[in-house]
Amino acid sequence: MNEDLKDQFWKAFWYFILPAGLAIATLQGAWALRALAEPPAPWQYLLAFAVLEMIVLTVRDKVMAYQGVLKPFNALQSDGRELQDEARKLLKKSKASDEVKTAVEEGITAVDEAIKGKKPKELDEALRELDGRIEKHLGAARKGTTREYVEAIAFAVLVALGVRAFVVEAFKIPSPSMYPTLNVGDNIFVNKFVYGPLIPFTNKRLFNGRIPERGEIVVFVYPQDPSKDFIKRVIGLPGDRIRVHPDGVIEVNGRPLSRCQVGYWSGDNGDGRPPGSAGEEQRLYIEWHGNFSYFTLRARENFADPPPRNFGLSEEYTVPAGHVFVMGDNRDNSYDSRFWGAVPMQNIKGRALWIWWSNLPGAGCGMRWNRFGHDLMAAPTPPPGLESGFNACVRRGREGSVPTVAREGAPAPTAAPEPTPEPTPAAAPSADPTPLPAADH
Repeated sequence: MNEDLKDQFWKAFWYFILPAGLAIATLQGAWALRALAEPPAPWQYLLAFAVLEMIVLTVRDKVMAYQGVLKPFNALQSDGRELQDEARKLLKKSKASDEVKTAVEEGITAVDEAIKGKKPKELDEALRELDGRIEKHLGAARKGTTREYVEAIAFAVLVALGVRAFVVEAFKIPSPSMYPTLNVGDNIFVNKFVYGPLIPFTNKRLFNGRIPERGEIVVFVYPQDPSKDFIKRVIGLPGDRIRVHPDGVIEVNGRPLSRCQVGYWSGDNGDGRPPGSAGEEQRLYIEWHGNFSYFTLRARENFADPPPRNFGLSEEYTVPAGHVFVMGDNRDNSYDSRFWGAVPMQNIKGRALWIWWSNLPGAGCGMRWNRFGHDLMAAPTPPPGLESGFNACVRRGREGSVPTVAREGAPAPTAAPEPTPEPTPAAAPSADPTPLPAADH
């Protein structure tokens, strides 16, 4: 390894690798020891990194100075440029005498000459001399170490809060309403910029972005309880006519959404239980809507005892202006627009991006490593054992997977029967009438 590469490595080590590793280890250790109730959020990692980077660099410089060890030339050169900039700024804003200006400028020139000569020992001495002159003549206008640390930490906090408020925010999934797309314990990033960022503590947008697309997954403020955030999939846009049939087929503007049954599946319901322990097999479908395809689950053929007030279940429902109709992918275990109506556009916080963390509920630090980095809007991949049914559905595609819908007074569209590679009948679980907060912090 040549000297330049060696210098670059040590610079990356001191400025990024070591503080980043310490930040991850510190926060993960705090969570493992239950000092943190939830997995660390991205802003906590950023703040810990900023603090630990300053501590690492300070300790390094103190130890090197105590042992008389010279820094690599590149590090000395970087320090020299920073010290020169500081000296020039202090001279501009202070009312220094000509004698002081001359002394400081001589120190700046000495640093320049040492850098040009590429002499580490001379550069180190020039830096010490310039630092001493600044402290002697301009010390009153100079920032103290404590102030620099406070400003750096405050800046890191403001950046983290700004990113969280207007660009990207992390949410945790506490319920199985979006299973199998999302599991309990998934932690996701949500794009808050795409629809126009909400001004904190209001339902006003900083600016208006685009409207959601059909099939997108959105996080929103639950209309009946603003203290809760839900996550669902957009089924209908303003003016769309929605009809949900007893067998789960969804019509949008009189046309059924294409879907294809992959097979019968005994999953874990997204909560980490071993496959099959949930007590029933469920029908797994691929559904196509807008520009997206995704999995949905059905555990029974017909809705039993729909609520007194329902939207789109007993008759066609038109989505009001300025609203969207949303549903969970776990169709028999999702409390959504079928039960409480459409979501106002101003309630939508953002669009789901990808999973950045996933842990098994109740399993300490147990991780679902295969879910890390999963793109939530990507096309689905088959679960183990259902590859043949999945491939059959993919071959049929959207056009070959329009379900048959029987409506009074109207002919049913023709379509090939859905493939059922596994003929085991699905059991009928009871509906969950409890509202499921779908994306808590």
